[in-house]
Amino acid sequence: MQSDTIRVLLADDHAMVREGLAALVSDEPDIEIVGQCGNGLEVLPRVQELDPDVVVLDVTMPGLNGLDLCRDLTRRGDGLSVLMLTMHNDEGFVAQALESGATGYLLKESAADQLGPAIRRVAAGDLYLGPGIPRKVLERIGDGGDDPYQRLSSRERQVLQLIAEGRTNRKIAEMLGLATKTIDTHRTRLMRKLNIHDQTSLVKFAIRRGIISVQPPDGGGAATAEA
Repeated sequence: MQSDTIRVLLADDHAMVREGLAALVSDEPDIEIVGQCGNGLEVLPRVQELDPDVVVLDVTMPGLNGLDLCRDLTRRGDGLSVLMLTMHNDEGFVAQALESGATGYLLKESAADQLGPAIRRVAAGDLYLGPGIPRKVLERIGDGGDDPYQRLSSRERQVLQLIAEGRTNRKIAEMLGLATKTIDTHRTRLMRKLNIHDQTSLVKFAIRRGIISVQPPDGGGAATAEA
């Protein structure tokens, strides 16, 4: 294997999509898919294990969404590049992704032709905006005003998403390896910071932010709370 091979981790909640993306770059001699993830909570451990150069992330992911994942990954300061690959073409999502540290944003409809070039651009440290993403979106970066969501810690964001997906405090504690009482504390703090006082309003907030989808993926979602 050449030393300049770009090591890529794919993160998307649909296995068929991941396999399709892997197939798109299978003939590229300078790109190697070193791993795949279907749940946002799996991504950071896999990054630590596999040490990829580029993570290709969907925005809507169970466990932890791609935007918050991007924020956590790029704060590591180890030169990792993040390419967002999604169906969301809303300028607000693009601006949030770039603010979170992504250096590339590509729509899935353009992946067949652009995935390889996009991976190479972000791996080189360049900004890449795919077809259909206007450059004027750069003007929106940092223009969100006083956003209470930005006050949440990484752990509070994880807990918020899992609550919105319908997980109980006990289940969240099990998934994150924490005590139930600790989850109770995070839940209280995040709702106070957001000035939200009931779970229904929290779910609506999560949908508006793109943290969860209206039709959640299999394995847990806002529509079905666990016992």
